[in-house]
Amino acid sequence: MDKKVQLNNEEKMDGFLVDRSRQDAMREIKLTLKNDVVFRSVFRRSKKGLQGLLGALLDAPPESIRDIEFLDTHLDQEYPEDKEGILDLRILCQNKRHINIEMQMYHVNYWEDRSLFYNSKLFVSSVRKGEDYRNAKACIHIGILDFTLFPDQREFYSIHKIANVKTGRIYSDKLAFHVVELSKLKQASETEKETDVYRWARLISAGSIQEMKTLAKGDEYMKETVDTFEDFSLDDEELYRAFRREMAIMDRKAEMKDAYEEGMEQGKQELVLNMLRAGISIEKVASIANLSVDVIREWGKAADHS
Repeated sequence: MDKKVQLNNEEKMDGFLVDRSRQDAMREIKLTLKNDVVFRSVFRRSKKGLQGLLGALLDAPPESIRDIEFLDTHLDQEYPEDKEGILDLRILCQNKRHINIEMQMYHVNYWEDRSLFYNSKLFVSSVRKGEDYRNAKACIHIGILDFTLFPDQREFYSIHKIANVKTGRIYSDKLAFHVVELSKLKQASETEKETDVYRWARLISAGSIQEMKTLAKGDEYMKETVDTFEDFSLDDEELYRAFRREMAIMDRKAEMKDAYEEGMEQGKQELVLNMLRAGISIEKVASIANLSVDVIREWGKAADHS
C-alpha cells in the first residue's frame, strides 16, 4: 500500500508523526496466520489455498474439493435467548458437507463443549423445516489451536466421532471434530512430519514471510496462500480487530503471571506504537490497550523524541 497513513490534527500536535505505511506497521507487529482475523481474511481471498488446507485436513486431493461456498458466519438463533455462534470460516462444499474452521490463538476453557455447541448448531441448521431428518448434512468442526487441548495425547492432529464405547463402531458419520494442536508440532513423529497436515500446521505457525515461503516451496496451494498473505491488506475494521486479538494475547499472558514483567510492558508499548503507526486513532488504541489516552500520548511523544 503506497498511501501514507494520516493521523488527525490532534495526534500530529502531540508530536507523533507517521512516516510508514499501514502495511509496514502490520509487518512490524508480525501479524501471522495464527491471528484469527488474518486467517479468515487470507483464506476467504485464496480459495485455492483453502482447497489445499481442506485437502490436507480431510485427507482428500485438493482438486477434488470444488464449489466452495462461504456461508454466513453467524449461526441462526431460533429463540432470542439462544446463545449466538460466530464462526471463523463456515464452508459448504460440493458434496454438501458443512465445515466450520476456527483458529484459536489462546486457551479457551471447555473447548470441547464449545465445539460441540457450534457443530450441533450447524447440524440443526442444515435441515430446513419440513425436511426429512436424513437430509441433514455432514458437519465437520475443525479447531486449529495454539494451545494444548489434550496433554495426555502426543499426536498433534486428531479426529473425533461419536462411536460405540465397546466396539468402536461409528454411530454416525455426520458429526466429526478435527483438532490441530500447534503447540505439539515440535514433538511430531517422523511419520507425522511426512503428512500434508503437518506442513500446513507449520505454515500457519510460521513467524515470518521468509519462513512461510520456504515451507511453501514445491506446493502450489501453499504458495497461493503465502502470496495472498503477502499481498493482502486489512480494512480499518479488520485491522482494528486484529490488533485487539494481539493485545488480548498479551493481557492473557500477563494475567497468568499475575503482573506485567518488564519485557511484557515493553512489548505492550511497542504494540501500542505500531497501532498508532497503522493509523488507528488514539481513542481506539486506548480502548484496545485498556490504557488512558494520556498514557498513549506520552508513549507516542517518547517514541518521537527517541
